[in-house]
Amino acid sequence: MKKLLSIILSLVMMVSVGALSVTAFAETVGSIETTEPVTKNKIIPQVNGNNSNDVTWEWVSENPKQIKFTYTGDGTLESWDFGDLEEGVDYKVIDEGDNTITIELLDQNYDGDIIANAVVDEEEEETTKAGTTTKQNKSQTSPKTGAAAAAGIAAMGAGVAILTALKKKED
Repeated sequence: MKKLLSIILSLVMMVSVGALSVTAFAETVGSIETTEPVTKNKIIPQVNGNNSNDVTWEWVSENPKQIKFTYTGDGTLESWDFGDLEEGVDYKVIDEGDNTITIELLDQNYDGDIIANAVVDEEEEETTKAGTTTKQNKSQTSPKTGAAAAAGIAAMGAGVAILTALKKKED
């Protein structure tokens, strides 16, 4: 009976750890491969003059000179600034939405950096003592911290402890 119980417990632990491991690896498997046009331009996304991941960009067409920029932060977008580029001379605005803008470079030989600066109302951001800005997390989802994997390892450890205790009682 004890051997049957230990086999059942080990099977339950293996299934639990396996189920938790599959969800951890699901994000890396099956990713879609994308190709971007060949360009010499380095695109630098910024918010209020500081490099940021709150501005995303993508190529609009096969022409590597049309770029769509999107502001994804929590602040209120006021305008866009493209550094040294001058509107009407270096680029033209093709489309502009609430938090997006699509531009086309007019100079086909331009190979400099493209700075896409989203000018944002700073009321939504808080400034820390170090002078860096942090945003409040208003998301309803918890961060992926590996708690599921830790719970699986803890369950496996508990199963091993139970099996060890049962073995010691047999001896």
